[in-house]
Amino acid sequence: MFKHILLPTDGSTVATKAIAAGIALAKDMGASVTAYYAIEPPPTHLYSEGYVSDRRLPEELARRARDIGQRSVDEVKNAAQAAGVPCDTVIGEDVPPAKGIVDTASGKKCDVIFMASHGHRGLQSLLLGSVTHKVLAQSKIPVLVFR
Repeated sequence: MFKHILLPTDGSTVATKAIAAGIALAKDMGASVTAYYAIEPPPTHLYSEGYVSDRRLPEELARRARDIGQRSVDEVKNAAQAAGVPCDTVIGEDVPPAKGIVDTASGKKCDVIFMASHGHRGLQSLLLGSVTHKVLAQSKIPVLVFR
């Protein structure tokens, strides 16, 4: 049914569970996977005039974000390799996560997005926003939400 699955991750425990389920699905279907991690744009106040911070702070934050992103997609790649599932990795930089997920799925010609939901509800969901909800609203391909 599906031949190419996008597995977005944020490095969380919930995402790790979704990765295992997504890779199992890919293995059962003979599909390949692409792991995706989004590095969000840095807060604008770090660069604004009058803000006092160490000049190295933005560079250090960017380095740490890239390290976390690499570890996150490597987790998917290692799990996929252990299961014998072909895996590619993408780290999107300076992109809102939902946009990066949808754009990567399109660019890599994925036929489904398999992603975790943290399950925030009510006011918490409204305040935090939900990447999953945004992906569901923006995606032109099926989105399987793992809980």
